[in-house]
Amino acid sequence: MEGDLADLKNEKKEETIENWGEIKETEKFGKDAMLVAGAILLAGLIIAGSIVAVSQTLAPKNPTTAKDTAQTAPNVPAKEDTSATTSLDDDPVLGDRKKAKVAIVEFSDYECPFCKRFHQETFDQLVKDYVDTGKAVLAFRDFPLSFHDPNATMEAGVAECVRKEKGDKAYFSFGKALYEGTQANGKGLPAGKLDELIRKTGANPITVNACASTDAVKQEIAKDIEDGSTAGISGTPSFIIGALNADGTVTGERIVGAVPINNFKEIIDKYLK
Repeated sequence: MEGDLADLKNEKKEETIENWGEIKETEKFGKDAMLVAGAILLAGLIIAGSIVAVSQTLAPKNPTTAKDTAQTAPNVPAKEDTSATTSLDDDPVLGDRKKAKVAIVEFSDYECPFCKRFHQETFDQLVKDYVDTGKAVLAFRDFPLSFHDPNATMEAGVAECVRKEKGDKAYFSFGKALYEGTQANGKGLPAGKLDELIRKTGANPITVNACASTDAVKQEIAKDIEDGSTAGISGTPSFIIGALNADGTVTGERIVGAVPINNFKEIIDKYLK
């Protein structure tokens, strides 16, 4: 009996060991299967990533569209249209209007530092080369900038009234003195200097200053600003250079800034041909 029990226990033990072995084999198989599945998944991800990378490499970085073909090249601004038309109006002029083929119309501000530079470095040479030789006339039109006021507009008015008393030659002489004496950027002339410059032209400071505050003079300046704006002027100094027509209109090109004299000559000479 005891022997039978012992055999039965041994059989159960061996069966348990067998079952345990089967469990271990099953676990091992499961783990192996998971490893294989993981490897397949990883391989798939790597292949997919490679395809995406190759696609991005081969694809153009900035795909061309119909809109792109109609745009200007990057960092290359469209060429500005500098064509412009204005007139001498009834403003001061240097030179012989009957003889000249070309007009140089300056829109300027007596408090503008770049206008001052132009009058110190370029104005006299232009007059010598083109105005004194009868090839061109030079007209001055007011374009005082608001951030230079009140001095810019006041000085423009005083210059207009010097002209009323003493003519165009005195006007340009007075303007030259203004540019030489101004502290610019709206700071104006030192105290007492304005009346001194008026007297040097032979005009009367009392009547000139009274004239400068009249509505008629203010309207004259406003008209210059309006005409300049219509012609595309937005800053100073700006110039319209072109053919001088019999009615006093000027058809040509716009120059902006205190540029070197060769820039002026290039355009003037073109219209002299």
